[in-house]
Amino acid sequence: MAFTEITVLEVDYAHMQECSENEVIVPYILSNIPPGEWKNYFEKQAPASASVKISGNTACFKCQKDKAAIRKYGTCWNAVTDLVEDANRYYLGVELRRHQELGRQAERERQEEQPPSEFEIEWDRYMSRD
Repeated sequence: MAFTEITVLEVDYAHMQECSENEVIVPYILSNIPPGEWKNYFEKQAPASASVKISGNTACFKCQKDKAAIRKYGTCWNAVTDLVEDANRYYLGVELRRHQELGRQAERERQEEQPPSEFEIEWDRYMSRD
């Protein structure tokens, strides 16, 4: 299954949680449930102060209690979007490397199954002479 890049779709205002007088945890809805490796990378790249957590297709992000920062194209929205885009680039690279390795492995297996060429047979005969 090919990886489909993930995007931020919307803010789930109904499930925002207050965590202090000035901060809230904002659930941003993602376009897909990310693969585990994508999720781990995303969470590691987030600033520690953001307390990012992915659950299903939701990225929960700690933000200032400020409507402008939380809404679409606000500073928190943009921060989450930047993290998502970074995680997409990372994961596409991971997928590319996996695909290339599978191709190399298939090529090695194909070459092992082929009979030796005339040159290889002659070379082996020549090298085995005393």
